[in-house]
Amino acid sequence: MSENMHMDSFYKFLISNGYYFDKELIENYLLSLKVKPFEILTGNSGTGKTKLSQLFAKYLAEDRVPKKHDGFFTLKVKTNYSSWENKGWTLSKEEISNIVPISECSTKCDMLVDNIPVKGSINTMVQLYYDSDDIKDYFKELYEINSNGIVNLEVSCEDLKDFISKDYIEPNGKILLKQKSNNSASEKRQWFAHKNIFDYYPFDSGYSKCNIIVNDMKSTARIRVVPKITFKKNDTLQKYLRENIGKEVDVELNIDKFNFENFISDWNCSKTKIESLDNFEFKQKYQIVPVGANWTDNTNIVGYYNVITENYQSTPAYDLIKQAQEDPNNPYFLILDEMNLSHVERYFADFLSAIESGEEIPLYGKDETLKLPENLFIIGTVNVDETTYMFSPKVLDRANTIEFDTLSAWDYMVSDLDITDFKGDINYLQSPLMDSNITDLNIEDLKEILSEIYHDDDNLWDVLAMELTIFQETLKGSGFDFGFRVINEILRFMVVAWRYENEPSEWTNWERYFDAQVKQKILPKLHGSEKAIGKVLTNLFNICLENRNNNENPKNFVIDKNNSRYYTSALKLQSMSKTLSDQRYVSFIN
Repeated sequence: MSENMHMDSFYKFLISNGYYFDKELIENYLLSLKVKPFEILTGNSGTGKTKLSQLFAKYLAEDRVPKKHDGFFTLKVKTNYSSWENKGWTLSKEEISNIVPISECSTKCDMLVDNIPVKGSINTMVQLYYDSDDIKDYFKELYEINSNGIVNLEVSCEDLKDFISKDYIEPNGKILLKQKSNNSASEKRQWFAHKNIFDYYPFDSGYSKCNIIVNDMKSTARIRVVPKITFKKNDTLQKYLRENIGKEVDVELNIDKFNFENFISDWNCSKTKIESLDNFEFKQKYQIVPVGANWTDNTNIVGYYNVITENYQSTPAYDLIKQAQEDPNNPYFLILDEMNLSHVERYFADFLSAIESGEEIPLYGKDETLKLPENLFIIGTVNVDETTYMFSPKVLDRANTIEFDTLSAWDYMVSDLDITDFKGDINYLQSPLMDSNITDLNIEDLKEILSEIYHDDDNLWDVLAMELTIFQETLKGSGFDFGFRVINEILRFMVVAWRYENEPSEWTNWERYFDAQVKQKILPKLHGSEKAIGKVLTNLFNICLENRNNNENPKNFVIDKNNSRYYTSALKLQSMSKTLSDQRYVSFIN
């Protein structure tokens, strides 16, 4: 590893450990984690499927271990416009979780704004501002090089106990505020909450002093908690606010099922946290579980009650799940290695159902159930040979299926590695729990977001509706069409990809991510004989080309990125067509 390569990204972490993967594959893997907690990684043996998941878990664990020296913690912050123009940042929960005693950052609530009902939420942000002009100039220079680069910021936070207010009013299910009708409220549907909200918050409204170090430059700084109120799109309310710009409106927040004491974590103040780091014990946040060929039920994963010993027979997977339940602010990874050595439906059916329904899993021999926590991610690896079983379409339908190609010996041994970093929002990409509520977005929520995005003067929502319809209709004749679950998950993936690319209003790169979803969510359904799917493969292949009307033969067509709108899907369909021609049968995992 070169001395000037900073360990700021997972991609560089992989290279430093001697592993090279296609950058888009890593992006697809990380973005997919945000959409669904179950991924299937398929490819030849030795292509790094298990290792990628293991190293990502290690990377996150290392990145989240509080790094402290002389009373300073290390954060990773962006070199964005605000970092130099406003001399500060709004820090994400992931960025400040090691130093600020906050465990909950948001809650949904019902709102009344001058008696107009609307769905809303309260979000708690932490802002940090520094005083040094030298640091400002440094960040301005970095911003001109990379507008979303990541830099280490060291923060001394001995006084963060000043954040916590000992006395506050119990909300009793309702908070009453006065907010001003302004453009931010009517257009962006958000307010910075009136200072009176701190009567109900367990935090103080002022700044707490701290010190920072950036690239050996020191500065005094200030840090504060900022509550923000947001509400869902509501034409009636937004029109009312536009018509009453400057007027104070009455805002009633109904929070029946929320306790503001949950905002404070177990750390009473950061000084206590600093002192406890001397005895910090690192716990592994992943578990690799080799699947056995004799697995016929889920007891090899969740254990069982032993009637002889009268004790519950635990397993490493069960212990990891329980550990994840007790640590909801950190991601955990259960890696099921060679998942198809046994029939998946026999030992994993309860998990598939729980992932979809949110219901708990019954435990064998014990009058209890097991809840899969939202911070648990299940990764299954799949090799295909004569010793393994085929995955059924209903299993693949419930996952993002990511194929690992074999890296050529020449590229691996001789070619120069691309060490340029991810181009989007790296922190967002590498934080699987950030934006975790994406799974709660229904079709109307997704429409609201994607309708605001354009490509070549076309509304992206309409474009995606047309593209999904084309694929659905093409697959319908062979019985491989898909329903609302796949549609919703593809649309959610498009939303997180758009946010990763910094939310452009004109999104020119959307086809790259839709291509990934065609390959991960649609093509894995395909399997059958030449008679059953030969024509379907040809039709799908032509849909993936720029010119869809030439009825090209996929076995003979020379594919490149210029003549393909969905390049990786076209390559996969071509490979499947060749296999079908040679063997008279093909499946996605083949």
